[in-house]
Amino acid sequence: MLKAVGIISEYNPFHNGHLYQLRQAKKITNSDLTVVVMSGNWVQRGEPAIFDKWSRTRMAIKSGVDLVVELPFQCAVQPADLFAKYAVNILGHLKCDYLSFGCENYHINFEELGNFKIQDSIKNNLKSSMPYASAIREYVFEKTGQSISSPNDILGMNYSVANKSLEHPMQIFPVKRLGAEHDDLKLNIHKNISSASAIRSSIFHKKKNFNDYLPSYYNDFNFDDFINWDDLFPYLKYRIITSSLSDLKQVYQVNEGLEFKLKKEITSSNTFEEFMSKIKSKRYTYARLRRLCCYILVNYKDDAIFDYVRILGFNQTGRTYLKQIKKSVDVPIISRANKNNLNDELKYEYKAGFMISLITHENEDLYRFPLIYK
Repeated sequence: MLKAVGIISEYNPFHNGHLYQLRQAKKITNSDLTVVVMSGNWVQRGEPAIFDKWSRTRMAIKSGVDLVVELPFQCAVQPADLFAKYAVNILGHLKCDYLSFGCENYHINFEELGNFKIQDSIKNNLKSSMPYASAIREYVFEKTGQSISSPNDILGMNYSVANKSLEHPMQIFPVKRLGAEHDDLKLNIHKNISSASAIRSSIFHKKKNFNDYLPSYYNDFNFDDFINWDDLFPYLKYRIITSSLSDLKQVYQVNEGLEFKLKKEITSSNTFEEFMSKIKSKRYTYARLRRLCCYILVNYKDDAIFDYVRILGFNQTGRTYLKQIKKSVDVPIISRANKNNLNDELKYEYKAGFMISLITHENEDLYRFPLIYK
């Protein structure tokens, strides 16, 4: 029986740091294959992925991933705890034996942190002036003496908590990040590993100095066809201007009078960045406000989230593994979009993908099949 290590990622885009983590995960777990749950066309911080999900799936499989499945829009564009919960659940459905993730501080006992029901424990003790993430960090330090501050360590903690809630928890294997901090905005000229943030910045500014930080077989990839919020801002502006206050208030996470602020500032804003600066306050992080804009764009109203597995691509090993587990997977496995699932499980995925299609002029869900590599 094949044993699989699960990885949760955005591959935004796939770079040498991801390649290192992928190889280390397989090595330290002695797994037969890697299964990656990857965010689709929108990522956790409320931004469109720099390249569409099919391009990023191709990057992943060419780099050695055996099976890529999609983390749906309404699961991917969420705070860290919900992002982690939904992604880990998918790996659980796929019967992965191990869970591996990158971390900044290898000394952290993630297994221990997984035993804390962090959100439940501090929900009623939040200081009104303290952001939710800061309250969690303070609580963890108070209870364990462990300092959790970097984005990857926070995600790792949430992965561990979510994993403990599975009927059959996976063994966890953190891999220490190399070369660059998670949010470094400058390329690391001394090593061939840099952060995805720095690589995206170079791509956005059409610099050609990022190639050394990507696997060499991407030479045939067109990095000029990137996507960002500037491309989509006119559609967001139209949605907010033409929606009534009552319609906006029904959108997921539009509360505490935010609909009035959105309406007030959108007309005079000429760019997405300008709009963000006008609606930003101490109460809301930029990430939450960007996610809010994503929900408005697709008119997401906190509908039920379906349990399913959407296949984006695989190689021969991934195909063999799917055959091995298919009968024991207890949720629908979707390999293509059709009239039924586009109105059901894939309803918001289709809407979110359609926004990207307006930029790329390529179908993101209709008429698309999993990428297959031998």
